[in-house]
Amino acid sequence: MTNKWSKLSLVLLTMLVVLSACSSGNNKGNNQSSSTGEASGKNVTLTFWHHYSTASPEEKTLTQVLIPKFEAENPGIKVKAVAIPWDELHKKLQIGGSGGDLPDVARLDIIWVPEFQKRDLLLSLDEKFTDFNDIAQGLLEGPLTTGKVGDHYYGVPLNTNTKVLFWNQDMLTQSGVDKAPETTEEFFTALGKIKTKYDKVWGFGEPALQGWNLLPWIWSNGGDILSPDNTTAEAYLNSPATVDIISKLRDAYKAGQISGFKPGDVAVTEGHASGSYAMMAEGPWAVAQFNSQFADYKVQMAQFPKGSAGSIQVLGGEDLGIFSKDKQEEAWKFVKFMVSEAAQVEMGKVGQIPVNLAAMDNAEIKAIDYYGPFLEQLKTAKARPSVDVWPQIDGVLSDTMSSIFMTDKDIKAELDAAVSKIDGLLKQ
Repeated sequence: MTNKWSKLSLVLLTMLVVLSACSSGNNKGNNQSSSTGEASGKNVTLTFWHHYSTASPEEKTLTQVLIPKFEAENPGIKVKAVAIPWDELHKKLQIGGSGGDLPDVARLDIIWVPEFQKRDLLLSLDEKFTDFNDIAQGLLEGPLTTGKVGDHYYGVPLNTNTKVLFWNQDMLTQSGVDKAPETTEEFFTALGKIKTKYDKVWGFGEPALQGWNLLPWIWSNGGDILSPDNTTAEAYLNSPATVDIISKLRDAYKAGQISGFKPGDVAVTEGHASGSYAMMAEGPWAVAQFNSQFADYKVQMAQFPKGSAGSIQVLGGEDLGIFSKDKQEEAWKFVKFMVSEAAQVEMGKVGQIPVNLAAMDNAEIKAIDYYGPFLEQLKTAKARPSVDVWPQIDGVLSDTMSSIFMTDKDIKAELDAAVSKIDGLLKQ
């Protein structure tokens, strides 16, 4: 009888040990999400590719403020941020899509979203995450649409922006120009006066000849790149309005009044602050750069010069997209953090216009007076065509404009050739 009870006691003891172990495991699972990797005692590391300039105020805020805060709030998740220049990032994502070397999350130019969605590389956020609509309701509607392709969202806006005219008041005044040019006619007249006064400087600095740089001039002059339905460039890119404004810009370049886009040219933002360029068109990040690197420079801003169609700048901004296949929940946590009020306010303080509605109403953001000109310019800003082949179209534009500006080739003939190439891309 004693032996029988001994065996029964042993069985009961074993069951209690097993139940205790199970209970301990369940408690751990209830207290901490297993998606963080902590249930298995392992950390999860997210790779985040972005194109904030190294050592810029935005990059410093990201790496020194936001990521440490996110990691503290989400034990078990680490974020490895990798800074890659804008054009290189695009190429790296294209190559990675074919070779499988992709980040978990990336900061995407808004125009890249259709391209990577078509290649089935981006996660459909509204289909995957049940709280997507809750997050979306707290973001600006316009920028939110940049992440939508078809019926679903493949990105959420991280920031929005546009460009305004920066002008050096002392240089313009010394040149006989008493205010910022309000029209394109006044702009080109001012370029001539500045060159007469300052032979060794340029009236306007332009860092590139891509759509981002030239579309504002073309749109404001009544021209365009593609038809409204984005099916052809014929009669738009090679229209009289486009030819007219490109001709004026090339004439100004040939006269030594415009520079900045050739290898070896003085960097435009730094050059504007130091007096090499009397004017430039840039975004709010330029103000943050001036404040951190050129504290003595007095920033002057105005609306982009009006053409026959008005003052139409390009709508910019970046979206956050998720490429991860195996860390999607962790990646979504990071994306939500980056578009939260707290994170948006921190980035807003260093020149990144928020897309979070609460952040835009935050007292610290409202106190940033230099946002005013950009918010005004955003009222008429237009987005680049939302087509998956835009990056290739942009390449055709850049090559064509380089040929036009660097040679004396016939502008209409060069644009006609570009139209043929672009229409071929649109038909793919």
